[in-house]
Formats: sequence, structure tokens, C-alpha cells
Amino acid sequence: MPAPSLLAPCSGRLLTSSHHPSPLIQSQWLGHTTCIDVSGNQVFAPADAVISYISPAGNFIHLNTDALGRILLCLGAHEPANKLTALHRHVGSGDEVTRGMPLLSLNQALIRRQANAYNLMAVILQPNYSFDKLTLRESGVVTALESELVIQKDI
Repeated sequence: MPAPSLLAPCSGRLLTSSHHPSPLIQSQWLGHTTCIDVSGNQVFAPADAVISYISPAGNFIHLNTDALGRILLCLGAHEPANKLTALHRHVGSGDEVTRGMPLLSLNQALIRRQANAYNLMAVILQPNYSFDKLTLRESGVVTALESELVIQKDI
């Protein structure tokens, strides 16, 4: 059975979760985690899903999918922020989204200047299927909606 498809929600360079400043994300306690040093100005829905929660600023998004399970997207500080002028939300809690729909617009110049927002996005997968032979990519460059994040483990 092929691995369910989880496309990169944004373009950038992949990093391991150890690069994230949050110990919760570094430890992968929340789920299988990879990080993207975001280079683009958009964050897209990586799969068909329902937005179960989006923080007021938009830096924390919780998506529920039938095919994959839960996907958490955490941009910047590990706690949800109230206001980040560098982010513009396109969706709200309860919205149904299809793969490729814009979730956020980012102002790169502003995001790099805000103290609690940096360009690192944690992509956290809480799968609803066996993940024993699968893993998330942790290196290389990804292109939004083109690069697959779930890959077969080297055994």
C-alpha cells in the first residue's frame, strides 16, 4: 500500500526538528515532525482537511484529515500569538480546505524582524495509520505543493 501523500505546505529548506527552539517540538512529543525554513510568501493546505483550530495570528494551524490524521503547522514561536502583522490569514476555524488552498500569506521582510516570529515552520503529523515503515523528510529543498514529505524508511 503506498504511503498517504503529504505535500510541503510551503517552499523552503528542510531541517530536523532539533533546529526548532521549542523543546516540545524538538522532542517530537506532538508527533512525527520536520521543519521548513520558509522561503516563500504563502502557506498552502497540504491535504484536504478541516481547520479544527487556527490561532488569532495564524501562526498555529491544526488540520484534521481523513486520509492522514492530524497535521499541525506551527510557524515561529511555539505558542499561538495574538497578533503578527507579518501574517495574513485566509481561513478560519471550522473551514473545509482542499489541497492547495492558501492558508496564510507571509510578509518575509516583517516576519524576520518580529521577535516572536521567525521563518521556521514545524510540520507535525499525528497519523491515523501505521507509520512504522514511513518517515518525514528532514533534508533538502522543498517546493510548496510539489514536494512529498512522507517517504519510506531505509530499513
